[in-house]
Amino acid sequence: YMSGDKEGCVLKDDIVTTPKGYKEAYKALSEAGWIGISSPAEFGGQNLPSSVGMIVKEMLATSNWAFGMYPGLTAGASNTLMAWGSEEQKKQVLPKFVDGTWSGTMCLTEPHCGTDLGQVKTKAVKNADGTYTLNGTKIFISAGDHDLTENVIHIVLAKLPGAVEGTKGISLFLVPRHLTKADGTLDTKKNVICTGLEDKMGIKASSTCQMTFDNSIGYLIGTESEGMKEMFTFMNAARLGTALQGVAHSELAFQNALAYARERRSMRALNGTIDKDAVADTIINHGNVRHNIMFAKAIAEAGRCFVFDMCKILDKYEAAPDAITKKAWDQELGLLTPIAKGWLTEMGQEAASHAQQVFGGHGFIKGNGMEQIARDARISTLYEGTTGIQALDLIGRKVLLAKNNEVNKLGAKINALAKANLFGKGEVSSMAWQLWIYQKSWKFLIARIKVGALKNKDFIGTASEDFLMASGYLMGAYYWLRMATVAHEKVAKKQDPEGFYQMKIDTANFYFQRVFPRMNAHVQICTSDAKTLMRVKQENLDL
Repeated sequence: YMSGDKEGCVLKDDIVTTPKGYKEAYKALSEAGWIGISSPAEFGGQNLPSSVGMIVKEMLATSNWAFGMYPGLTAGASNTLMAWGSEEQKKQVLPKFVDGTWSGTMCLTEPHCGTDLGQVKTKAVKNADGTYTLNGTKIFISAGDHDLTENVIHIVLAKLPGAVEGTKGISLFLVPRHLTKADGTLDTKKNVICTGLEDKMGIKASSTCQMTFDNSIGYLIGTESEGMKEMFTFMNAARLGTALQGVAHSELAFQNALAYARERRSMRALNGTIDKDAVADTIINHGNVRHNIMFAKAIAEAGRCFVFDMCKILDKYEAAPDAITKKAWDQELGLLTPIAKGWLTEMGQEAASHAQQVFGGHGFIKGNGMEQIARDARISTLYEGTTGIQALDLIGRKVLLAKNNEVNKLGAKINALAKANLFGKGEVSSMAWQLWIYQKSWKFLIARIKVGALKNKDFIGTASEDFLMASGYLMGAYYWLRMATVAHEKVAKKQDPEGFYQMKIDTANFYFQRVFPRMNAHVQICTSDAKTLMRVKQENLDL
């Protein structure tokens, strides 16, 4: 993890080299079958549910997020081809993805446009043989080029001649780094070239590339001008994967901070000396240090439940018996995705900061790994749509413009859990009452936003991020109450010899008393007049 950060990736003579040990690690991962754990058996995969695959991904992500991005991007490309690719494309590419011989990327962003993909300038022209010639430049392409696999398959957004303006004119293409010759071998000449590596703040062992398509040969995926709809298969999977990044950084930061706090000695505990024979007590006995550690733990565990629960929904979506059922599960995932991506990545970044505090000055210097976690975590709030973009997606498409009833269904689910435990015993009852009250506040907030949006459309933008964060804290409480109810039963039945379930109750209490109340501040900010932001003249901001 740390050596990869120090070495980074190197571009020389159009070849990207990854840090030492990465090729060997990727080979071992491939040969053990982990890359294709959730891929169909017909293509060499193990055909296990997406939820099982996500459990494996979390362990890989926590140990080394930058390394895990290479198979992670391949999984997204694989899902896109499974959904939209031709049978020929599937047969040629998917077995290579599964066995680790080839890898995949998604190529969306261009120098002049990121979120607003309607501005894409990369062009694709159809050839007489049915292939397409692509010309253009893509930037910020994760795993765009490297030495881990013999080929890289790019999933590329581009426009055809005469295509309508905006996103409705975009098509999706499969563009290999090396074309496959008639005899099945790869052409040695590169069809796509990496012309630059980004000099980044973090995840330095993951190659972030500028890719040049110069008369590159590609193949249409799906239908012309349906590229955005098709690419959302990749994007939604990537956003869920990025939500997992928030969990991974929280968990790694927690583990490191806990180990350090149990060893580092400084001052005496406020309630009296703990270790009389030592020069000072361990810092785990100081309240503020314990808060920093508990925060990272609470976020990691709530986030893990959130992501894995979404993967269970994904399992149901993939196994749905009919289109109506499939659409219902897809709509539920659609509502939860921006909350999970936006909130968990923001919380993962904050957890890394809290854990860094535990180390003091030692958290700022290289060698302990904490400053790297903080740097690596930062990108999670930016790529696959910034927190602001996730917030606009949530409040706009998923709440105000939604024709389904998913917001009310989610509120009812949270409400049902709270009501079922209102008159339970002890701490669980207290948590349930708090969740019940906050859920009512959330529903009222949605109504306020709808009214505010009718009066002033700027109200949507000024309220969006705080609405997302409020929704995230609510979801965190929902999962902590679920855990607490199970844990309370185990403790009551004296089925907790190691204290595991009591720790769940203690962490749930911490979340409800010291994290969940933040939701109130976000609710209050949400309902503030948009004029506090929008009446300010931009030309006066530097005065």
